[in-house]
Amino acid sequence: MQLGWGNIYAQEKQRADELKKERTIRGNRFKVFNNYVNFGTGFGRGIENNKSWNPTAVEYNFHIKRSYFMFGYQRTDLSGFINKPRRNRMNDLHLCYGFRKETKVLNIAYYGGISRPWGIMNDTLSFKTYGVYAEAQFIRKLFYDVGAGISIFGHYNQYMSLFGIRIDIFLSGAYQGKMNADSE
Repeated sequence: MQLGWGNIYAQEKQRADELKKERTIRGNRFKVFNNYVNFGTGFGRGIENNKSWNPTAVEYNFHIKRSYFMFGYQRTDLSGFINKPRRNRMNDLHLCYGFRKETKVLNIAYYGGISRPWGIMNDTLSFKTYGVYAEAQFIRKLFYDVGAGISIFGHYNQYMSLFGIRIDIFLSGAYQGKMNADSE
């Protein structure tokens, strides 16, 4: 019986050690499992009304053990003509579960989950509802913890469903410091 408990303990210790893995690049240490923020703006298109929208978002991507999550806010405004401001807009908080693949030069992630949108539609109708949100991120890293790329997203709810693309900036919390001379 003790052999069984020893194996379970060893497996748990191995999983915990994997979460602490580091990568060394040019004398700097970086965490392999790290959290990051992405933010950007882009272009969107309404599904039902075929109108152009301008989405702007900021999202925090984090992990709990080996599972990735994203908590984000996106504001989407209807594109209006010059000197004709429009009040049509949607604010959206979303919480998603995802999958992430990270290398030295790429960060690719896919997320899907629930959202809580609210806003104004047709310049008069105020709404608050629930929906679903999905996003795919393709980031090219300039450095291991800084990059830029695109995010393709889709948002569905009963009032304002849309899909679009954003140009995003990627900032990671992977940097751990310089390598020690003793550890080389």
